[in-house]
Amino acid sequence: MTRVDGRRVRSERTRAAIVDAVLALVAAGDAAPTPAAIAKRAKVSVRSIAQHFPSRASLFAAASSSYHGRPAQPEPAPSGPLAARITALVTQRSDELEHSRPVRASAARFAAQFEVVAAAVAESAERRRGVVARVFAAETARDPELLEILDLVLGGRVWDALRERGVPAARARSVVERLARAALGL
Repeated sequence: MTRVDGRRVRSERTRAAIVDAVLALVAAGDAAPTPAAIAKRAKVSVRSIAQHFPSRASLFAAASSSYHGRPAQPEPAPSGPLAARITALVTQRSDELEHSRPVRASAARFAAQFEVVAAAVAESAERRRGVVARVFAAETARDPELLEILDLVLGGRVWDALRERGVPAARARSVVERLARAALGL
């Protein structure tokens, strides 16, 4: 029979509660949650945060790892009618970008300060670019600049620019799809 170390279990639970609190606060719009706010949300003491995460960078590393560790949605198939692939990827990407807006805003704020955050931002951008490259592999093989265009059009900066101007999410999705269709010659 395996013996369970109760202290270790409580420690892991506390770490998870702290990380979950950071992500929940960021998702709620607090781009830079304070230790006091994190502690209150996690129902732990500020001292407990310092015990589990000796630096802000280690806390952000754990939060980033947790956020990026969630299961990804399946990619649209790289075959089939071009119009259907565009619609499928734009729908998926706009949902992802809308959901991740607060996290990306927080990450942008701390990327210059914390290397781990900058690395997570770069990794996320590279993952999204890879999806675009796979879904439109046939089209981008003939025109390498097309991947750059599609990566920009389907990326967070275009989405955020539209949303920050007050464009509703449904209309922003329509604009992004129209841009992608134009780039792909439809």
